[in-house]
Amino acid sequence: MVSSIEDKDIYIELLKGYKAPKGYTAKLASLLYGCSNSVFCFHRTLSTWMIDYGFQPVNTDKTLFSLNQDDCTVMIIVLCVDDGLTAHNNDTEYAKFIKALLERFELSAESTEVTWYLGVGILRDWSKGTIKLTQH
Repeated sequence: MVSSIEDKDIYIELLKGYKAPKGYTAKLASLLYGCSNSVFCFHRTLSTWMIDYGFQPVNTDKTLFSLNQDDCTVMIIVLCVDDGLTAHNNDTEYAKFIKALLERFELSAESTEVTWYLGVGILRDWSKGTIKLTQH
């Protein structure tokens, strides 16, 4: 389920076997994947949350955000629909950010080493200081 509310009410037909009382119907409380505006509304909700947290949008599409703090902490986040990739230089501030994000959104991965992003395989060799990108 998308963690966003649409600007207008969306009503749905009940599944077979379910009946609403006469004169009633079902209204979505939040958008579902597949609704025509779900991606737009989720992106608006997430980007607004990011700006409220202190991030600044780097581009006009609000798909790339940066957070620069006085103590030289830097976090950069790139978003594509509901997939995000983060780079940071402060584990403590990153953990605070993830905790705050989890209070509002459901995450499928919180702090794992990235191996795939948007169909691109990512292999990092920390000892050699290299990153290899692959695509199948």
